[in-house]
Amino acid sequence: MRKVLVPAFNTVPDLEEMFAAVGAEIVYALPEEERAYGRAAVERFDLRNRMIAEAFDRLLPELSAVNAMGVGRHWPITAEMIDRADLLETIFIGAAGYDQIDVAAASARGVMVFNAPGGNAVGVAEHAIGLMLSLTRRIADLDRISHAEHRWSKNHYDSSGPRLALLKGKTLGLAGFGFIGRHVAMRAIAGFGMKVVAFDPFYDPVEAGRQGVELISSLDRVLEQSDIVSLHLPLNADTRNIIDARALGLMKPSAYLINTGRGETVDTDALVAALRAGTLAGAALDVVAPEPLPDGHALYGLENAILTPHIGGATPEDVANAARFAARQAALTLAGERVANACNPQAWETHMKRFATSRSR
Repeated sequence: MRKVLVPAFNTVPDLEEMFAAVGAEIVYALPEEERAYGRAAVERFDLRNRMIAEAFDRLLPELSAVNAMGVGRHWPITAEMIDRADLLETIFIGAAGYDQIDVAAASARGVMVFNAPGGNAVGVAEHAIGLMLSLTRRIADLDRISHAEHRWSKNHYDSSGPRLALLKGKTLGLAGFGFIGRHVAMRAIAGFGMKVVAFDPFYDPVEAGRQGVELISSLDRVLEQSDIVSLHLPLNADTRNIIDARALGLMKPSAYLINTGRGETVDTDALVAALRAGTLAGAALDVVAPEPLPDGHALYGLENAILTPHIGGATPEDVANAARFAARQAALTLAGERVANACNPQAWETHMKRFATSRSR
């Protein structure tokens, strides 16, 4: 029986049945007791990453027997691992982002890579809207003050920080108009009466218009005219640090920045400088660079920064949906089917040359 290696801090029970149907069994990278401990300590990134690293050290010699590999958010798949895995046919990740996978190395060996675009879109979109409300209505800030002072007072929103603001009538600028961006736009327009503009060079302006969104060809123009900017960009060479000091300088001093996409799309030092200088009213970040932020990082000391630990798409429903979507593509690949939405469709020809004969035996 073929083997599917998964990290399994969060398990989806029916994945075992899904792979069993194509003659494969799931092998967990961590023993059960370590998996349980890892789930309990899920907020302790240093411990979890160390456990994963130790698991990899144990598993490297065994990768030659693995046919498929599932990827966790903090589980890198390197060229060395791919080279060791002689039988590896497919890699899958239950998330939209897959930058921790060496796709070039996978493609060179005909290893098909699958992600889950849109698998957690609803959860991330809801989280982005929640962060907007937290900033504009100062929910997190005033809650923190109330708990610290053990009293209920309206004085703070009159005397310090930005004034409270409605979302209604404000301009929301989206950088990226994929699954998540579209869910955010729908909620912002229908739920709050916002005007939505977006930058996405790959999306059809006519179709965006049908959804009530003005697609703008320049990110700079989106930054300049938006009251809130929400980032939903993939991470690649073009988007890394795309929100730098220059870009932040284009935004209104009264504007807010939301990032529920990829932390590395924002120059963290430049963002800290803008928040300190007051050239940006506030920021709410579910993703950061580096991730996790080191102890004592400047962002922790800024009252106009809201931080959540990359949990936008971490609802049980989102995790299960995304895991099932990506795993289904991997299972179909093990069964010899060509799946249309691979991250590296150009690798299919090499894939067939390597694995078609072994499947026919």
